[in-house]
This record gives sequence, C-alpha cells and structure tokens, in this order.
Amino acid sequence: MQLVVARIGRAHGIKGEVTVEVRTDEPELRLGPGAVLETEPASAGPLTIETGRVHSGRLLLRFAGVKDRTGAEALRNILLIAEVDPEELPAEPDEYYDHQLMDLDVVLE
Repeated sequence: MQLVVARIGRAHGIKGEVTVEVRTDEPELRLGPGAVLETEPASAGPLTIETGRVHSGRLLLRFAGVKDRTGAEALRNILLIAEVDPEELPAEPDEYYDHQLMDLDVVLE
C-alpha cells in the first residue's frame, strides 16, 4: 500500500535543501537518509533522500542529484509517497490513515 508521507515545500538556502511538511507519525523511519520515495506526480521521481536535518522546528531534506536552489525550487509541492506494509494499520481504534476517511459522510448531531 502506498501512502503520502510528506509534501515538499519551499527551497531552503542555495545548496538544494527543501522544507518538508511531514504527514507521517514516523518521519525518522520513512524520511531518513537513503530512503527512496515515489512521487506525485510520478514524473518527478523516484527521489532518494541524501540528508535530513531539523532547523527551527522544520524538517529539511536534500535529495540525490539536487545540488542547487533551482533544482530544489522545481520540487515544490511534490508529494512523497512511501510503500507501507498493509499490516501496519493504526493500533488505536480512533486512529486512521487519510485514505480510510475519504468518501465518508460527515454527520452532525
């Protein structure tokens, strides 16, 4: 099963780093150096994480082959997608993945 784990934000600095909006509870597992992630749109990937660090409370990533600000800016708003084992469902009864909530009806009391 494939799940969105992050969205790439703006470029940071001049050496190819980007800010990342994390969409996973396990960023250290899914967004660590060496991770290879599919992308949406698919034409932008796959992307391999070269380095990662936290700066002012934000995760910054650098991808293999992206060495400057221009390359980093080209990645803005791309979704990062990881392969997740279907057995890794949320353990708590009130926890859900985003895709499990799609197309549900909202009912107000």
